[in-house]
Amino acid sequence: MRWLILVISLLVSHGAFASIGDVRQQQGDAVIERKTGDKVTSTTGVSIESYDTVRTEQGRTSIQFVDETRVDVTENSKLVIDEFIYDPNTKTGAVSLKAGFGTVRYASGQIAKNSRQNVKISTPTAVVGVRGTDFSLTVDETGSSTIILLPSCTIIANERVCVVGEISVESDVGVVIMNQAFQTTVVETRQSTPLKPLVLA
Repeated sequence: MRWLILVISLLVSHGAFASIGDVRQQQGDAVIERKTGDKVTSTTGVSIESYDTVRTEQGRTSIQFVDETRVDVTENSKLVIDEFIYDPNTKTGAVSLKAGFGTVRYASGQIAKNSRQNVKISTPTAVVGVRGTDFSLTVDETGSSTIILLPSCTIIANERVCVVGEISVESDVGVVIMNQAFQTTVVETRQSTPLKPLVLA
């Protein structure tokens, strides 16, 4: 019996048939495509697994991963979970997500706080390196990517406390660093330098 428990623990720790999070909120229609080819209707409470693809139609899907990372996928968007590894004992791991089109909002969890070098969110034209913060990105029909750095806000002692982290936005030919709330940049192609960040009014 002890041997069987050990085998199951090893399989789960290596991501085999393991849930890495779940859908916390669902509005409208969305589908989750599994690596096996299965398609699951996205509803509140549905498990998220490694290599899932989330496709929204006229709906919105909010996902929370086991390390408290939160990703909101808005209408007419596509998000691919390329990699998710997490050790709850050390609160370290790796996250790799790919936004194919549409708009996605990312809020950092434990992995970004403790293994920030292992967090990458990519689009057809850019790669975003996360250093413990929130941001949104929008990919249009041409693949051009718009990234906005957002303040990360929590309630502490009944007061709203907001902090701003830092992200890097990189194409094949250049990189910019953003560390001010509501800074934004655009990356039109992988062969174009990210535009100099501007603060949205």
